[in-house]
Amino acid sequence: MKNSHAALAGAALVGVGGLTYARGVERLWIDVRRLWVTTPSAGLPPEGLRILHLSDMHFSGRGAVERLKIERTVSLLAGETIDLLLVTGDMIHDDRGMDAALELIDRLPRPRLGTYACLGNHDYFCYSWLGPARTAWRTAPPGQRLASSVRYTADMVRRVVVNDRLYLGEHNNDMAEFRQRLAAAGIHLLINDSRRVQTAQFDLWLAGIDDLMEGWPDVRRTLEGMPDQGSLRILLAHNPDLMLAPALQQVDLALCGHVHGGQIRLPLLGSPHTQGTHLSRRRSSGWFQYGHAATYISRGLGEGIRLRFNCRPEVAVIHVLPA
Repeated sequence: MKNSHAALAGAALVGVGGLTYARGVERLWIDVRRLWVTTPSAGLPPEGLRILHLSDMHFSGRGAVERLKIERTVSLLAGETIDLLLVTGDMIHDDRGMDAALELIDRLPRPRLGTYACLGNHDYFCYSWLGPARTAWRTAPPGQRLASSVRYTADMVRRVVVNDRLYLGEHNNDMAEFRQRLAAAGIHLLINDSRRVQTAQFDLWLAGIDDLMEGWPDVRRTLEGMPDQGSLRILLAHNPDLMLAPALQQVDLALCGHVHGGQIRLPLLGSPHTQGTHLSRRRSSGWFQYGHAATYISRGLGEGIRLRFNCRPEVAVIHVLPA
């Protein structure tokens, strides 16, 4: 009996320690990934293009870990020389995160060619694990509220188990205010849009497509005006499932987020959930090749669930070199 009690106590201690590490330690252990990729495209000087890729901050404007994360990121990137700062969505978790997101971007090294961003599902909508149950409770007839909430909760659990897409939206964020503040901060928001960036040294095309879950992605409009070849073509797409569209696979470089690397990576299994995307549990971040497009999928800086295990938050410094 004493041995069984000791084993239970040891297991509980390990569990508490693991949870403490996942919630308060690894979330602050930010990985600055330094990556290189070559391209045959024109429009680059011999020394190439340096991109700082930032994704999935999920700021909510509260909590000591979030504040420490901002300070740690700024410290790690101090003194970096970058040409472009590219942000692939989910900058905020809800409206209260606007100040934190804009503060971090403002305090990062100033990119020579500007800051560009696309939107993610959390930028549009505030998500909550209790969101489906609360929505079901509000919308169901009085006599069916409890059963409806239980049914939606059970469906959410099923989707986690089978690694299906989750929808946990509860209410709209103030997109009008967010867009206005991004513009005022000099952040160019690309929503089904492209823009040429041309200087004496560089000739680039940047495109950003709207979010797959909450937006209205339009592949044709996104690529409209971009040349088929010649200048380096870079795509910002929050959800990597967008890269299954053959037309988007014609760009030279694509940057994505959304999956957070799964946030929790277990031995043998990998990530229990990959946001219902086509990515596998055992390969949920890093470099992928979709047609012509060399595609980098970030683990992200923030979290949807405030836990990380064996899946550190990241920012990426990508050095694009002419082949």
